[in-house]
Amino acid sequence: MLVSRLLAGQDADRASQGAFLVLLLFCIGTGLLGPRLVGPAAWLVSRLIGRFGSAAELAMRNVTSQSRRFSAAVVPLVLVVAFGTTKIALHTTAVHRTGSAGPAGAVWLDYLGTGLYAGFAAIAAGNTLAMITAERRRDLALLRLVGSTPRQVRVMAAWEAAVVAGTALALGTAIALGTLAPMLRQAFGDPLPYVPGPTAAAIAGGTLLLALLATGLPVHLGLRRRATETLAAA
Repeated sequence: MLVSRLLAGQDADRASQGAFLVLLLFCIGTGLLGPRLVGPAAWLVSRLIGRFGSAAELAMRNVTSQSRRFSAAVVPLVLVVAFGTTKIALHTTAVHRTGSAGPAGAVWLDYLGTGLYAGFAAIAAGNTLAMITAERRRDLALLRLVGSTPRQVRVMAAWEAAVVAGTALALGTAIALGTLAPMLRQAFGDPLPYVPGPTAAAIAGGTLLLALLATGLPVHLGLRRRATETLAAA
């Protein structure tokens, strides 16, 4: 937060360039505190969706009891959300306040760079989620042996992905707000960014879709084998 406040006193170009450093510092802090953040977040979500059936309840218990493992998946997604939201909000807020975000060529170049950064982070997040799910193939096989149907396992995994995505969206949005607030207050006198509804929905939907795909595909592949074969091979 101190670095963010220092950037607020710089010109717009320097502040925009330094915002990436602030994001990294916030994300490092999130990584260090990951297990302590994911556990409480899962508990809060479980209070909200506990009525959606046994698969949802089991998913919440898994995330809460294995918060260290799931936090490894949350951190890359946080970087995607935080970086993308910050860079997009800088431009959308400027357009909303002044009618222009600057030269069109520079703006599109910035969006291109944002897309590349977010894309690499999304790949890292997807790989991490897929690896975590693949490492749990023995646990999933045990669930099937005790009576869980393939559909119940898939639904449980989907709820786990939803918790991971929701946690990443909450933390990423908080980081973006913390990064933007001092700069926007300095530039426009208001710390709150403006992000159009469709843009916010696209960020949230893309994060959830990434989590669902990265989790669902390994589960689908694992369910194609007999539970006894999986346990024998593990």
